Amino acid sequence: MTQYDAVVIGSGTGGISAALTLANAHKKTLLIEQHNTPGGCSTSFVRGRFEFDASLHEFCDIGEKGDYGDSGKLLMEEYMIPVEWIQIPDLFRVVGTTRSGKHMDVTLPSGRDECINAMEKAVPGSKEAMTTYFDLLKVCFEAADYYYEHKEELDGEGTISIKKLIFAAKYPEFLKVAEKPFNEVLRKIRMPEDAIDILGTYWSYIGLDCEHISFVHESFMFYMYNLHRPSFCRYTAHGLATAACERFKELGGDIWLNVKAEKTVTDPDGKIIGVETSNGFVGTNYIIADMNPQTAYAKLINEEIKMPKREYKRALMQQPASSFFNIYLGLNRSPDELGIDSYTIFFPHDIDSHKNYELSQRLEGNYYGIAVIYNILDPEVSEKGTTVMTMTVQYNAETWKGISQRDYHHKKSEVAQKVIEAFEIETGIKIKEYIEEIEIATPRTFARYLGTPMGSVYGCRYNDHDTMLSRLMTMKKDQPLHGFKTCGASGARGDGYSMTYINGNDIGKLILEEMENDRKSGDHSG
Repeated sequence: MTQYDAVVIGSGTGGISAALTLANAHKKTLLIEQHNTPGGCSTSFVRGRFEFDASLHEFCDIGEKGDYGDSGKLLMEEYMIPVEWIQIPDLFRVVGTTRSGKHMDVTLPSGRDECINAMEKAVPGSKEAMTTYFDLLKVCFEAADYYYEHKEELDGEGTISIKKLIFAAKYPEFLKVAEKPFNEVLRKIRMPEDAIDILGTYWSYIGLDCEHISFVHESFMFYMYNLHRPSFCRYTAHGLATAACERFKELGGDIWLNVKAEKTVTDPDGKIIGVETSNGFVGTNYIIADMNPQTAYAKLINEEIKMPKREYKRALMQQPASSFFNIYLGLNRSPDELGIDSYTIFFPHDIDSHKNYELSQRLEGNYYGIAVIYNILDPEVSEKGTTVMTMTVQYNAETWKGISQRDYHHKKSEVAQKVIEAFEIETGIKIKEYIEEIEIATPRTFARYLGTPMGSVYGCRYNDHDTMLSRLMTMKKDQPLHGFKTCGASGARGDGYSMTYINGNDIGKLILEEMENDRKSGDHSG
């Protein structure tokens, strides 16, 4: 019988990270992947002479040597993955019309003063509010650092228990704004409405509009991008996933590709003793599944494991978050020849996060796009005189559910054509006649490849009461099964490559803590 200290099921970014955390702690770890390549969304594919990232736009909070952010420290210092990062000087370019009816073409650079000045130029009179905004971001970030330093202080219910009076005295501003909606806080500090629309551009990286997403969530993301600049990995996201897996193997880990995990196996008392796979039984007392909780519980948990009522209700309550409609374009002209000079271009037509979020709930009329042009910063990503571009439209995961098989191919071609036309209209950049290769992925594509409900890429949907902060506060309580945890985009920190790597690290450490507690209690079976 093959025996491991821990088994990680699924090699998406969360699973890879959890496996690295365990291997780094000298635990004999097996990583199982049902596909023939690791990475989940973090993979690439080739069409003609072009290679495309399946979904990656950019990482936040990487930074650079000597000034790494949390993601950079994890990947480069803790895991020591040998990859090269390319920093992006601008946060984004957004082209469209604000709610006031003003047409905007704004590029926000990273850096506090640079960003404030660019917003003042775009929206005169915004400088004072932008300065207040950045001051508030800094306070919130410092409060979060304090929180994470004390996150091991838990009450008896598995909820983080910070010394509340000390925290309230040190960070009163944080407590006032943390769970309030992003736009509500911006209006409190008298941010001009046009500037509110521009700052809300990042809503689609979370999947909830800025009238509802918590201030701390949207702001943390903005601050991390601004402080350490957006970054992407040279040689695609798949290059990062592959390098991470090689590092895992260097640390003594084993990877089984083309192997499917079937079911957990328990003893008569419901204690995990292994997992059945398409490659046979594997013995272990600790399992991490890189998938959303509903899927993990439905497919992997056997009847001997008793699900706590709270967790059962929580899993039923949460709904799949957003999925993507991606258009992968290989163009036979260079960015210079096309007139493209920005790495990330948002072209929503209406720069209104609430309106665009509502549009993402239905199929017709949703052509809010994000274009990423890799050659702007990495000329070697394709042959000289060519361009690799990805356009992404966000949809509610259920949106494509009702389309018949007969209509499917026609509908996805129709949507792709309208999105490309929207890009040309909003930016004035003509690309249609230069398309050499095109591939289209819909939420159904992601559902088939990832095995997530309706192709959800963003894990479980946020709402007014289920927020990043509340998930972080109850992270242990939300992982109640001894020896079985889940990680990935449904984790406490939410979606996105930076956050899913950190989610995996969090859960890996929870398993290590359980292992240590079992050792101290005399249960040496793990």
